[in-house]
Amino acid sequence: MRYDRHLLLQGFDASHQARLSKSSVLVAGAGGLGSALLLYLAAAGVGHLGIVDFDVVSESNLNRQILYHPGVMDHLKSEAAARRVKELNPDCRVTVLNRRISSDNAVDTLRGFDVVADATDNFVTRYALDAACGQLRIPFVYGTAEQWGGQLSVFHYKGAGSYSDLYPEMPEASSEPPGVMGPMPGFIGTRQALEVIKVITGQGEVLAGQLMIFDVLNNKNRVLAIGR
Repeated sequence: MRYDRHLLLQGFDASHQARLSKSSVLVAGAGGLGSALLLYLAAAGVGHLGIVDFDVVSESNLNRQILYHPGVMDHLKSEAAARRVKELNPDCRVTVLNRRISSDNAVDTLRGFDVVADATDNFVTRYALDAACGQLRIPFVYGTAEQWGGQLSVFHYKGAGSYSDLYPEMPEASSEPPGVMGPMPGFIGTRQALEVIKVITGQGEVLAGQLMIFDVLNNKNRVLAIGR
């Protein structure tokens, strides 16, 4: 009964829901993007979620990181997120990884997962994830949210290139965190969750080889081909 509305979708049947239940998805980062990803993937019936983060919940997170509330301030995000996921869907198996991803541990961290969703907020980690996904041949669902906009793409999927194809040189990081309107990470994270589900179930057209750019302030979206 939990997934009845899925089964009412045209072309989506019990076999597709079974693929979700058998799947294993690593969400790298349990902040704004990760909040939407984890909640919607757990609710959709993904059987195993990995949560990797090393940070703790702070007051400045609460405008956009909807996994958390003031009662979990100073708690590890990965552990607080895991508790919320289990409350939402007790059937979802959760692996908590309290660590900072680097080029030294990325392959070991990702090994065994079917899909990786990037919910990180820095370039060094993103390049490490991208390289590990390429080595392990794991689809990499990329998203970023900043100001009133965001980006979305899928790498290492059916011949699609990598994040480093999109950005061959690592951009220079700002010394200050960027501003972001609270709902933006949820907007992008939800779209990432849909791409993860499409990858797992084989439904629809996956955003591979393309970059979707959102400008919600001016209601302008566009899709660019990558590497063409």
